[in-house]
Amino acid sequence: MIARLIKQGSEFEQCDILILDHFYEAVDFCKKTKQTGTWHKVMYFDDGMLDDYKLKLNPVEKYHFYHSWKHFLPAMMEDISMYSEVFLAHDFVAVEYAIMRKFSSEGKKVTIFEEGYSNYINNSTHETLIMKGLKRISPWLGLPGGYFGSLKWVDSVWVQRPQLIIEDLNNPIRFKAKPLPMQLTEFLQLPEIIEEMYILFPEIAEIDAHIQGAEVISVVLTESWHDEIPDRDLYVNQIVSKVNEIVQNEDSLIFIKQHPGENLPMQWDSKQIVLLPKQLPFELLYLIMKKHRLKKVNLFSFGSTAILNLYHLCKEDGSLDIYLFGESMSRTHYMALKFPRFCELATKFHVQFKIV
Repeated sequence: MIARLIKQGSEFEQCDILILDHFYEAVDFCKKTKQTGTWHKVMYFDDGMLDDYKLKLNPVEKYHFYHSWKHFLPAMMEDISMYSEVFLAHDFVAVEYAIMRKFSSEGKKVTIFEEGYSNYINNSTHETLIMKGLKRISPWLGLPGGYFGSLKWVDSVWVQRPQLIIEDLNNPIRFKAKPLPMQLTEFLQLPEIIEEMYILFPEIAEIDAHIQGAEVISVVLTESWHDEIPDRDLYVNQIVSKVNEIVQNEDSLIFIKQHPGENLPMQWDSKQIVLLPKQLPFELLYLIMKKHRLKKVNLFSFGSTAILNLYHLCKEDGSLDIYLFGESMSRTHYMALKFPRFCELATKFHVQFKIV
């Protein structure tokens, strides 16, 4: 969605898009993207298990892996003479790294655009002094660091809230941070964009049917690490119980939005539950809220950028209450490391939330 916003805000007429097989039903999404007629050319590339392989490498092996980027550059990117610049969501995903290096090697501008709250924080989860030190100097060695866009081949990083990066003196990308060419609020109010979103995500019409007549709904955002929980079905029911306990209404709808990185399906005992499509950009809930004039949305999350975006969209009318699942619902070490960083970022953004 942010890629589409960049195209709209920058008024790019001839613009191609390359979709990697990195999220749920990427092939189907590629077909729908073609149907919109928005992009000059829609390309798809399946990089298989390349990044899973990369994660298993030791630091020395990773160094050689990344610097062998020409070996995993997609064939359609070998000749880039027709392009003037490239926008990427990441600089650590192997194929995107290769594309970044290719464009930079030919003197063409490389921009990282906002993918999530991870753009604003240090994403390193290493705990030993040695690994922390290696991660810190990684960009000097040509390897992705803890901050997206810290590599020298990245010219700029376009985000919705560049000030949060610029004001952080410890953030190495503070001189690269630039605002997106268009506000998300303005973007989602354009009639042609609304029409396009309904083409890309026809499930929105189904959500409309569920919400018809409702005044209050609750939404739960899950995370990719939920796949690792052994008693997963029980855990989902615990989440539902926690939501009902806080909302104090066991009849109100609860929408669950799984993370695109989750592979396992969800099961539950409650008839309250409606499952939202994994690939649906959560910010599109704003369109649904406005269309149905919902009085209140109770949003439950373990820490997601979607919270920041939706809060920004809804902050004028106060229709959003935010609850973050804290230690009581945390089940992984990864969550314990990243959660405080998200809370700090949300506080800087003046987001009002409660930890439950």
